[in-house]
Amino acid sequence: MKYKAKYLITAEYDREVIKAYLDIYSPDAARRLFKKIKSNMELAKENPYMYAAFKSRPQFRRMVVEDYIVFYKVKEDERIIEVHHILHGMLDIEQRLP
Repeated sequence: MKYKAKYLITAEYDREVIKAYLDIYSPDAARRLFKKIKSNMELAKENPYMYAAFKSRPQFRRMVVEDYIVFYKVKEDERIIEVHHILHGMLDIEQRLP
């Protein structure tokens, strides 16, 4: 049975910030990035453990898409992939994750 994806408000905010930034330089780049994230999320909904656990916070899985990392938790009892953040790989990720 397929899992459902749930984007938390923090991930929605990250998407808005990324889109606003990329739209300045290339609206097509923003569309391509989010299309790839959506495509990878479809794969994760079939197999949520396919992406590696984040070493310092193993409760999070990390999906790398271009220069960005999608951090999510698997809620096994609810069959939900809970997306917490979408962060650029150059950011101080340790400061951003709960």
